[in-house]
Amino acid sequence: MSARAAFLVAFLASGAAYAQLPLPFGAPAPAEKKETKKSEVEADEPAVTNDKVYTRPAPVPLPEGPARVLTGSVAVVKFDAIVSPGMGEYVVEAIERATREQAQLVLIEMDTPGGLVSTTEKMVQAILTSKVPVVVHVTPSGAHAASAGTFITLAAHVAAMSPATRIGAAHPVTGGGKDPEAEGGKHMAAKVENDLLALVEGIAKHRNRNVEWAKDAVQHSISAPADRALEIGVIDLIATDRQDLLQKLDGYELDLNGKKVALQTRGARVVEYQPSLRDRLLALLADPGVAMLLGVLGLIGIMVEIYHPGMIAPGVMGVLCILCSLIAMEQLPIDVGAALLALAGVGLLIAETFTPTHGVLGVLGGIGLTIGLLLLMDPSNPDFAVDPSLSLSLWDVLPLVALLALFVAYLSVFVVRRRRTRPTTGSEGLIGQVGQVLQAVGPEGGQVFVAGEYWKARATETIPEQESVEVVKVEGLVLEVRRRHGRA
Repeated sequence: MSARAAFLVAFLASGAAYAQLPLPFGAPAPAEKKETKKSEVEADEPAVTNDKVYTRPAPVPLPEGPARVLTGSVAVVKFDAIVSPGMGEYVVEAIERATREQAQLVLIEMDTPGGLVSTTEKMVQAILTSKVPVVVHVTPSGAHAASAGTFITLAAHVAAMSPATRIGAAHPVTGGGKDPEAEGGKHMAAKVENDLLALVEGIAKHRNRNVEWAKDAVQHSISAPADRALEIGVIDLIATDRQDLLQKLDGYELDLNGKKVALQTRGARVVEYQPSLRDRLLALLADPGVAMLLGVLGLIGIMVEIYHPGMIAPGVMGVLCILCSLIAMEQLPIDVGAALLALAGVGLLIAETFTPTHGVLGVLGGIGLTIGLLLLMDPSNPDFAVDPSLSLSLWDVLPLVALLALFVAYLSVFVVRRRRTRPTTGSEGLIGQVGQVLQAVGPEGGQVFVAGEYWKARATETIPEQESVEVVKVEGLVLEVRRRHGRA
């Protein structure tokens, strides 16, 4: 790749990424003339905030008759990752297993920024149709059930939170904090928002939770701490930890598919379900930091194979890492413009090794790669419901970019040294080699022994046998030599 071509790729990709940025760190973009919309005229409508007054929904009477007391174990599922296919399968399989083992309830201990909408829908469906009560506990203190986590918590038979936890912020926004209508048009924005609104409204009504708050969490991205969520009827309980929660659940009555049941958690056996190897791998790949690390390691492996052909291991490792990184990207809200900018940055780093420019292309590539990785997560993707804070931090990105930059710098120095080194192989490597005359060499030709081989040779003067000669030129299969004066 030439420097000019690499720069063109970087320029085009950076243009695509520039569209994703509000860019307060540059000159402000010129204001565009646009038609005034009705929504802009009616700007005096009060904004919805976390302080809005909500009415707690009236309690719904449980089915008549005595409650059936549930016994059995408490199945615990720890959910502290992004809502990915792996974690979704883990939860669904846990509910199915608890049903087979006749556990009295499934306890999901959650801390998530959200994730795939399709996976969220599958999890909500499994919880709503479960034959075993499902309890979601947002824990430990400081945890949150954001975006997709809000839907899952609302769907539980019993929703609980630890003190100093939060729930909500389910409205999709762009990486720059803009409304989806400003980025993708009002029709796309309405499609995404209305679909999520219908989902959350249906869940809240089915579980008799605060429908108005649930809709505001999607429409206006509001959040609620544990005490306020309990006050307005978003959750049912506040519990500091698992033991406290099980104590408060003992004797708790609820509606299980139209039948009144009562939990008996005091002294119940607690069984922690572990995800399968496949689920753990998918969950690991859904981590943005892991996806980024795999991509960089894959590039390094492929570059090593290019510069040292035949090593095989680095190339195979690089391809595997790239494939795993692609799998991870399917589970993450990736911004295309930012991804192109990151790839252009890598292209400039690679170009630096082929056309050393004293670090100019390397620096530009490092900057492009850093910005691209920082903007890689796109919470506005309609296939995801994630907390807008889901992103790679500067401290996640800088070490990897520095590692790749150092590796490229090493390759650049290696290439420069190799170019300055005198050739030792091929026809160029023969020039300067010393040999011995086997048959007298003159303008008409002769034979010499050079570098362990027999060669035809000629010289401007006649050189007798056993004399030492030095190769000065190679023409095809004939060496041009000269007498090596004063040397053995």
